Amino acid sequence: MRIMAAGEGKAETAAMSSKLATLFARLRAVLPQLPPMPRAWVELRCARRLDRLAGRLQRMHARIARMQDHLTAAGAPGGPASDADGALRRMLAGLRAELARMRCDLALWHVRECGGECGTRLAAALARVNRIAVDTHAAAQRLEAELEARAK
Repeated sequence: MRIMAAGEGKAETAAMSSKLATLFARLRAVLPQLPPMPRAWVELRCARRLDRLAGRLQRMHARIARMQDHLTAAGAPGGPASDADGALRRMLAGLRAELARMRCDLALWHVRECGGECGTRLAAALARVNRIAVDTHAAAQRLEAELEARAK
């Protein structure tokens, strides 16, 4: 392994940066000449991204469900303290607003980009994300209500 002298790394970084800039300029010149990607391939990529989003939403739903179970299981006197400062309730309200906004954005994107029509794989991914978002929204609302009741 070679150790660089002071200032040598900056020169190499600048040289690599200019090489990358040249490469990107060449790519930009070539890309407009390429034919557009097939719609099926683009839909498959979108569906895979939506599947990853659905996985993240599903994990978020599971965390909310665990919190709900923890609160209801510890409902006996002397159980854990509730959300006294309201931070968790505000966070849940923000999550619900973000989920609603995400669903609206997905619907607008579907109409604008796909014209409301798409392949079965993309349609299934959209339906799954919407279903999980609705379930997560409902779970967050239930937990928020539970925390609100405990705060009173």
